[in-house]
Amino acid sequence: MKRNLRRGISITGEGLRYVELEREGRSIKCNAHIKVYLSQKTIKTESIRDTDSLYTALRKLKLKIGCFGKIKAAFGIPIRDSHIGFADFPGDMDFEDVKKSLYWQLEDLFPISGEKAYYDIVEIDFPRCNGIDEKGSFKKYLVAASGKDLVDKIMEAAMKAGFLPSALEPVSLALTRTVGFHVESARRRDSSFDRGALCLFPGDSISMISLNYRGNDIFYRPVMVGRKTASENVIQSFIKEIKFTLDYLYGFYPWIEIDRLFLVASDKFGASLKTEAQSVLNLVTVLFNPWDSFSSRERPKGYGWEASLGLALRDIV
Repeated sequence: MKRNLRRGISITGEGLRYVELEREGRSIKCNAHIKVYLSQKTIKTESIRDTDSLYTALRKLKLKIGCFGKIKAAFGIPIRDSHIGFADFPGDMDFEDVKKSLYWQLEDLFPISGEKAYYDIVEIDFPRCNGIDEKGSFKKYLVAASGKDLVDKIMEAAMKAGFLPSALEPVSLALTRTVGFHVESARRRDSSFDRGALCLFPGDSISMISLNYRGNDIFYRPVMVGRKTASENVIQSFIKEIKFTLDYLYGFYPWIEIDRLFLVASDKFGASLKTEAQSVLNLVTVLFNPWDSFSSRERPKGYGWEASLGLALRDIV
């Protein structure tokens, strides 16, 4: 009987992280989680510098996994090597026409042209003001893009190292998938989850803040603050970024009610951040660990495994 295996490999400043999931009926188990260190020659401040050394690290990862033949896996592109934004198009416009039109309009969203980028789009259910779309009969699309040159080099390194990339997507999307999966499940049990939930994913040098609304991630913001930021009070730096994000969202979308903050950091750092957030923010603050749904023996040690988990979940949820 063919096993239903899904694999994810994240490329971040914390290293290459590999997660293998297996679906059995309605349950999901983790078969393996492996980490390979990446030097600053390979990646720095969440941007790939050298794909030759990336190949060397991927080859080491392949040997650690120990499988024969090509290993099919979804790869995550670092935060600073990918772009995420939102675009409005007429509601009666065909999806393929929207995608073609973006080729000429991509530079209006990102510092890259359609000619030099790989990009993809998906329609999202964006919250409306009093039931009316803020721009009338328009649909809103999430747009993700990365430079062709870098993506081609990642593909080449992965294939040469013994992998078969099933997808390449921004790490940011993979991160939010781990929370969205659980929020959507909670919505079916508790109608209060219909409100907005802010999510913070602390990284070492760069972190991600997103907004989940009724199962859709409708806002992404990378922030230049991390666990290892050289600052006298990193916790206060995070609180400042959360406040700034809330002010921005309330200013542009005053009809969106945000009442929760998910801190995707269930260690001592996360606990300290939660204590400070609860004292200054008017939000229900929750420490969230997407690995809690797995048995203790299946969970990896340490932080930073959310992106690879989200990549492995890509074709499951």
